[in-house]
Amino acid sequence: MLLPSRHQVLACSSLVVSLFTLSACMNPGQPPAPPLPGLAQVAPFTAVDTSLAAKINDVDLTHIALANLAKTNAARNDIASLSATIVKDLTDNHTKLTAQATVGKATLAAKPSAQSQKVITQMQHLHGAAFDRAYARYLASSTKTTNVVIDADSAKSTNADLVKLATDLKTKLLSYEAQVK
Repeated sequence: MLLPSRHQVLACSSLVVSLFTLSACMNPGQPPAPPLPGLAQVAPFTAVDTSLAAKINDVDLTHIALANLAKTNAARNDIASLSATIVKDLTDNHTKLTAQATVGKATLAAKPSAQSQKVITQMQHLHGAAFDRAYARYLASSTKTTNVVIDADSAKSTNADLVKLATDLKTKLLSYEAQVK
């Protein structure tokens, strides 16, 4: 048996390497990636959704303002300490609502309604036990009114995220009312 010479081995190995290199150029490689699907467009809020968002916005802004007053005007420690929780919870709720309204192409008021502002102004002048009584009464009446509005508008709403925010608000208000009693 004849063994190839060193020169023949080197010549053949360089030939094999160059053939492998050239064959890589001829192979087309991976097929191109398919195009990405289009982003789903979010439908703008309906009239019912816009109305529900406006009501949630007013409740959030009003209760945040009253909770901020409770920090300094309340005589009861439980109301004063609960106010920090209310401000945090409802500010988070309001942030989520604002984001949804932006996506739904709805504009929310920056301030509470005139009726709510009247309540806030009246409560600013109360301190101590008088503030505590007025705050507890307002929280109870507001919770009842809000629950009725949320239930009615949530049944008609087509936006599941907005309905969830409304339901969460309703649950939070009931919890706050139970703690203040």
